Amino acid sequence: MHKKFNMFMMFTAIILAFGAGFLSFQFLNRHQNNTISNVSHKPITLKAEYITPKNSVLTHQYIGYITPVHEVDIKPYIAGFIEKVYVKGGQFVKKDDILLILKQDEYIAALHQADADILKSKAVLQNADSYFSRLKKAGKSVSASELEAAKSQYLSALASLEQAKANYTLAEVNYNYTVIRAPISGVVGDISLTKGNYISPASGTLFKIVQYNPVRVVFSVSDKQYLEELAKKIPFGDEKLFLQLPNGQIFPHEGTFRYTDNSINKSTSSMAVYADFKNIGKILTPNTFVTVLSKNTLQNTISVPKNAVVLENKGNFIYLIRGGILKKEPVDILGVVGETFILKNTFQKDDAVVTESVDQQNVGMPAEIRINRENR
Repeated sequence: MHKKFNMFMMFTAIILAFGAGFLSFQFLNRHQNNTISNVSHKPITLKAEYITPKNSVLTHQYIGYITPVHEVDIKPYIAGFIEKVYVKGGQFVKKDDILLILKQDEYIAALHQADADILKSKAVLQNADSYFSRLKKAGKSVSASELEAAKSQYLSALASLEQAKANYTLAEVNYNYTVIRAPISGVVGDISLTKGNYISPASGTLFKIVQYNPVRVVFSVSDKQYLEELAKKIPFGDEKLFLQLPNGQIFPHEGTFRYTDNSINKSTSSMAVYADFKNIGKILTPNTFVTVLSKNTLQNTISVPKNAVVLENKGNFIYLIRGGILKKEPVDILGVVGETFILKNTFQKDDAVVTESVDQQNVGMPAEIRINRENR
């Protein structure tokens, strides 16, 4: 009996020891799992900046040159000696102002001669008309050949009168050409003509008149940018054009886009663009090279440091913290200003852009923002 009792007690002790060991194993295992879980879910801390939507101004620079909207070579249409020069180099003239006059004597004489020829032709025509009318009234007493000859004389006199009128018109045109007027308003170029100089159409250009206000600026954009502008309702319609002068100063008047060329320059893959600028004070001189500044204001954009954007073959991305989780999001780069990228605002209100290097494996993990919240 005592032996059985001892065996029972031994068996009970074994069971109790096994149970105590099992409970200890379960406790230790649960504690270890909790420790691992706490370590794996501990949020990582990253430098980040909360997004701040704003309007951004993108500026593109192009090399351009100034050219007149209008310029004219002054050439004589007739030959003659100069009677008087009314302008000098550098003078501003208005359209139709007199520039110079040629001696008019022979042209006035030709005009009088042409006028006299008209009177003479009218007299001959009147006689021929009267004679032809009398023969027509004579009836059968006049032969057909006489009547036909009278008609021919009448028609010839009529033609002579028309010729005399044409000669008068030509003489009048030549007379008017003795007065050379400004075809446009502008500034006269170098002129060395004096009274007594003989000029003719063979003399070529006497001097130039160049329009100074407005002036036209020509610059070129890439074929890619040209296609982007064509996609807009009005090409360059949302951009403001300014000029930087050779001395570094900014010209105070904004330009107006006019048109683009009708073909791409195949050697440079660029398209010429033409814009007009008011030239008050004649600051802009034709053939001067300038820097064209094209400024475009973009609404609702995000500015981020360049190092915050990951440039990959499959696209551009940024790392951000959204709702306490690290995410990798695609972005659309609209432009560059200094050391920042301008991004299209596709973000949520409380997103924060990570501004330090990120381990790709941490994407999807909890993350905390290391930021001065007072500047939020």
